[in-house]
Amino acid sequence: MSSILIDQLKMLELKHETERRSVATSRLKVYYGWARRGKVRKKESISVIFENEAGVGSHHRMGKTLTKLQETVFERFQTVDEAKDAGEHNRVFTEYSIMLDDPKINGSLERALHFNSMSNKNHVSQKVRSEIAAKLRAAYYGKHPGYKEPTR
Repeated sequence: MSSILIDQLKMLELKHETERRSVATSRLKVYYGWARRGKVRKKESISVIFENEAGVGSHHRMGKTLTKLQETVFERFQTVDEAKDAGEHNRVFTEYSIMLDDPKINGSLERALHFNSMSNKNHVSQKVRSEIAAKLRAAYYGKHPGYKEPTR
């Protein structure tokens, strides 16, 4: 092969390698925990916070903001599909909550954990989802030692 063709192939490979690397190394995190209640939040809920900018959760000032929002029990990195959505947001964090007093959940911890697991089923393996549920359950039982599941 000619040296010009080899050089062009190497340039194309480098171009596509940097595109792949930028998507794969967009190390955005997802934080799972229990929402902290206060003046604004009055209800108990599972809080799932997505980073929209890489590394802000580990920064000391944003870490304080994160600890004000929730009691974090589990962290994981976002998948490539989840990270694609981050570019469309104009906020540093995006939060989703599952309220325990929602009519579908009706105060049931296990039902709330099931809803959280089902919302993650397209992006997270079953093993990680069960680990998240176990850590959320343990944190909830630590704060509510006399908790019993509501009967239907």
